[in-house]
Amino acid sequence: MIPDQKEARIKILTDTQAARKQEALKKVENAIERLQKIGAKINFQTIAKEASVSVPYLYKYPELKAHIAQLRSQQSSMPSEPYIQPPVTAKAHSQVVERLKKRIHELEADLSEFRRKNEALAGQVYRVHSLIEQVERQKEIIETLENRLKSANQQVTESKVIPLNKKSVVVSERILAELNEIGIELNNNLTKLIENATESDILAAIEYYKYEQERTNIQNPGGWLARAIKERWKKPDIHQNLKAEKLSKEPELFSSNATLCNRKFVSLEELVNISNIFDSESDD
Repeated sequence: MIPDQKEARIKILTDTQAARKQEALKKVENAIERLQKIGAKINFQTIAKEASVSVPYLYKYPELKAHIAQLRSQQSSMPSEPYIQPPVTAKAHSQVVERLKKRIHELEADLSEFRRKNEALAGQVYRVHSLIEQVERQKEIIETLENRLKSANQQVTESKVIPLNKKSVVVSERILAELNEIGIELNNNLTKLIENATESDILAAIEYYKYEQERTNIQNPGGWLARAIKERWKKPDIHQNLKAEKLSKEPELFSSNATLCNRKFVSLEELVNISNIFDSESDD
């Protein structure tokens, strides 16, 4: 129950009890006055009957109990005289009727007030029950949401891909493992490049990074890898490079077409003279 509503309800109940107490005390006082006027016997039974209340109710209030006991004691100490019922006249009868009508009107007013207060209390009780039901429903909703959140967290933990940003960019576990191995953390630039590249290009760039890391000191690993992914760098084929080196060291047997085109050919007469020179040297 909400504290403010609880306090309001307690106040209403307290005010109602206080009002009922005042009304009951007023009724008892009026009953005592009527009994004293007609000289009737005053005790707890006669007062309770005249006031239309129960005897235990009179004992409920210490001050009222003491007052009645005092009146009863005073009446007992007075000399007893036979009570002579006065003749009932038309005027007295009319007064009794008027008094009864007035009393009925008071009781009807009291009943109407009690009904109004009862309806107000019933409304308060209904609102309290309604609030309790709302609290129970909210508890059920919170419990359901907590279970869904727990299930979602478990699914994220067991998933093979991990979301990185609001655009649902995902990186495979293999790439994350490779990045973790080489000690490079993801950033916005690297994440964007990974999003726009294929997994084979990314793994090839990581492999090239490992190769270069063994050969030289890379100052900015993240920037180097980002450029390698962007430009699709790949680790060079060592066997192919060795073969190319070997071929470059062998003597050139044939000239290329460009070299032949750039050479100047001698005439037939020059060739004959060269041949004669070799012949003369052989004769000597």
